[in-house]
Amino acid sequence: IIEAASRLIDTYTGRTFYARTETHYYNAPDGEYDLWINDDDLLTITTLTNGDGTTISASDYKLLPLNKSPKYQIYLKPSSNLIWAFDSNSESLGAITVLGTWGYSATASDDIKQACLIIASAEYKRRFGENTSAAATVTGAGVVITPQGMPKSAVDILQKYRKLI
Repeated sequence: IIEAASRLIDTYTGRTFYARTETHYYNAPDGEYDLWINDDDLLTITTLTNGDGTTISASDYKLLPLNKSPKYQIYLKPSSNLIWAFDSNSESLGAITVLGTWGYSATASDDIKQACLIIASAEYKRRFGENTSAAATVTGAGVVITPQGMPKSAVDILQKYRKLI
């Protein structure tokens, strides 16, 4: 139940609250220093590969925003004399490769854990028609039908984490 509640939180917010190591591919920006990361939350970069196959050193870029996580932008420093390159076929589509750690945070914060427990508890109690956020219905045969959905207290906690796209 807790795992299901956790995945429900991921779906509701559009984020994951655990670290995952993955490779993502991005289109090479044309004539810009900025590569925007808008498909996922980036925590760290292990390897950044330009479209021409060269590895870009961590000293040649900055992850933005500087003072908070997750990161949403890779900025090539002008002092690096690098530009985002297309691949060997002059294609920009998926030319940039980012191997890194992805997620909103490496571990869930206390309020995310609390929301998960609220959802898991509600789901557990829903089987018996107990403590639901709305009235349960009991059929003539004695089957308890409980309302579906996320408890309001969990929604209130999670609202600030929803990814806006």
